[in-house]
Amino acid sequence: MSFTFIHSGDFHVEEDHYFSDTARCVNWLIDDGIEHQTQLFVLNGDLTTYKQTIQERRFWVDGIIRMADHAPVLLVARNHGKGQERDLYPLFRVKGRHSILLCTEPEFIELDQAAIAVFPYPRKADFVSGNSSAGLAEAFGAKLEEFNEKFDERSGAYRLFFGHFGVAGTRISSGQPLAGRCAEFPLEPLRDLRAQYVGLSHIHLRQQLAPRVWYAGSLSRCDYSDEEAKGYHLVTLNRPDLKADLSDITVTFRESPTRAMTVLKARYENGEFRFATPPDPEQLKDARVKVVVTLPSELHSALSRDEQERLKAQLLAASPGELKVKIEHETDEAVDIASLTQARSAADKLRAYWALRGVPEAAIQERLLAKLAELETAAVAERA
Repeated sequence: MSFTFIHSGDFHVEEDHYFSDTARCVNWLIDDGIEHQTQLFVLNGDLTTYKQTIQERRFWVDGIIRMADHAPVLLVARNHGKGQERDLYPLFRVKGRHSILLCTEPEFIELDQAAIAVFPYPRKADFVSGNSSAGLAEAFGAKLEEFNEKFDERSGAYRLFFGHFGVAGTRISSGQPLAGRCAEFPLEPLRDLRAQYVGLSHIHLRQQLAPRVWYAGSLSRCDYSDEEAKGYHLVTLNRPDLKADLSDITVTFRESPTRAMTVLKARYENGEFRFATPPDPEQLKDARVKVVVTLPSELHSALSRDEQERLKAQLLAASPGELKVKIEHETDEAVDIASLTQARSAADKLRAYWALRGVPEAAIQERLLAKLAELETAAVAERA
């Protein structure tokens, strides 16, 4: 007898940020899971981005009841926002035909057919501070070894691991919102887990880190730079013992109906809009579209309303789901900003900016970077 479950996370349902699209994707996930007879829903962190609003909570209460009426639901603590227990606890208390499980600390859960190890995002500031990376890795390895011992005691059960954290060397989606320092763990202890499936969330880019180690990625798009497909993992464990050829596990990526997000670049000159790449009506249909119009530096007045409306009418003919227009003026001098746009952390962005501008003095830069590190650590402590 096989065991099928859903692994998804990083939903980021926000009332004021693409709520309808994100909600549509969550409802699709629930319907799709029920259709595929899933035996467990795993919601692996970041149900919302900030403290839940009333609308966000009502949405999740309704969704979790629907899930729990079909199969058990596992809720894993997130890293975004404050008061994660206060947000998750009301969801944990709702009633369905099946159990709802809440994990805010590392723990081992035993179901009828499955043994599940869970490692939520670490919340104590001293545990994730920049000075404790060695201790962080050691504590992480020790906890995973404890989980291995428990897995050995349940050798006849399906064995799963779920975690919400970063892994050193992982690639990230360019649209991912990262605030402050991210707790990162080494990959090797995850490789050594005696779990059939190691499911991770927190990183929005779907990727496989090892034969049994996966980031499922985010369910929907939250930024115009999110170009990759989004969805969830539908996992079937064909038998309860690990096979070297991976014949015991089938991982299927189910692509969600999230809207495409497209950026068009155009230059307005001599009364004409000249696109870097001609718009494709098929790609624009039902998509969220942002067009960035560049004006020559000598043109100091804004683009006229009539010209803007003409541009919008041209693009609206393709029936996009959303259309935004942004107008920029060329700078007098061409500036190479590749290093700035490629920088990921706040500190790297500052260094790249200073490299372009040549200010301030090196000693001042170091003091500012030190202050930034203090603020990031304080931000992590406040979220804890």
